[in-house]
Amino acid sequence: MKKLLDLMLNPWMVFGGMLAGGLIGWFFPVIAVQIAPIGDLYISLLQMSVIPILLTAVMGGLTRLFISGSASQYVTRLLTTIVMGLFIASLIGVVVGLIGKPGSNLSQGAQGTLGTTISDTEIGASGITAEKRDTGLISFFTTMIPDNIFFALTQGNRLSITFFSIIVGVALGSVGAKMARPALAGIDAFYETFIKITSWLMYGLPLGLLCLTAGQISGLGFEIIGAMLKLLMFIVVGATLLVTTYTVVIWLKVGGTFFRAFSALRETLLVALGTASSFATIPSALRGLKEGLKVDKDTADLVLPLGITINPPGSVFHFALSTLFIAQLYGKQLSIDQYVLIFVGATLAGIAASGAPGVAALSMIGIILQPLGLPTGVAIILLAAIDPIVDPILTLVNVHANCATTVMVSSIVKEE
Repeated sequence: MKKLLDLMLNPWMVFGGMLAGGLIGWFFPVIAVQIAPIGDLYISLLQMSVIPILLTAVMGGLTRLFISGSASQYVTRLLTTIVMGLFIASLIGVVVGLIGKPGSNLSQGAQGTLGTTISDTEIGASGITAEKRDTGLISFFTTMIPDNIFFALTQGNRLSITFFSIIVGVALGSVGAKMARPALAGIDAFYETFIKITSWLMYGLPLGLLCLTAGQISGLGFEIIGAMLKLLMFIVVGATLLVTTYTVVIWLKVGGTFFRAFSALRETLLVALGTASSFATIPSALRGLKEGLKVDKDTADLVLPLGITINPPGSVFHFALSTLFIAQLYGKQLSIDQYVLIFVGATLAGIAASGAPGVAALSMIGIILQPLGLPTGVAIILLAAIDPIVDPILTLVNVHANCATTVMVSSIVKEE
């Protein structure tokens, strides 16, 4: 029995599940639609433990830091590392967009497909318009602060839950070690309990990813994919560059070989690609960081969940590159200060999008497009059309970036 369970966790078995799902979705779309609900059920099971882990990890990590008196050291290093990483991701998006010019010189067929897609979608685009009105930085901060934490828990608003966890962790760590330690022991017990539950669920990963991948592939519109193939290609190029950079950072900080730095998180990366959910990867990422890369437990428990919530370099890269794509599509010549606007605006839009679901997250690109005089509605329509392909790739980038951030913060604190 143990050999069978170990086989289910083998990376080749997991990858084989994704590959089989892709083939089923491509050649047998009817079957793919029928088994897709099993994949959705698996995602629900994974996410069942995510919010408890998020709550207990952040609360427990911050409480320990304040009890030990090293909180300011962690916070400073974490914020510095995150800001630098987001700016680098934005810069790479701008550079890839300038070099690749994904929106320039499109064929007449591609232009016709894009025009048809836009006009067809705009007929029933009232839902997109409504979501767009309720986005932006003010909405981001309003969403972040919950007026009712139980409602936020019910709705699964992870940004509000994280903010609440930070406040409670800071307050609990400030009441004194004698009073805080009993509560901390309870928090740690719940944390380990939900980590154990997710470790059991990992045995179903090959089947879950098979059903998820089959459902995603069967629902893609191949005409719009062909029209936006150039943008997709440069998203993959930029994502590969970012993931390679993060792996090198982990390798240099942890030591050993480049393969070890990548191999320790291989299960996490497969979960990210298969589920397109950064939060669903938290349990496996924590396990990979602690067991595979020997990162300090307190650092991993605090930095990774926080980073997953507020540090989305994949989204920042995507917004920067997509803004240039839209500008090139409309033949707009950009000045130096407008490039600076894209560079900074992509960072702000990426952070704002981290707390928004679905199309609402994509509509954050309006933070950049509106000052440039470019149509936000067109951008949302086109990006939403390829989102089923792009989202898993960006999720992988976000997760791997935050693993690298965790390793860097741990290494800096140890050195100091």
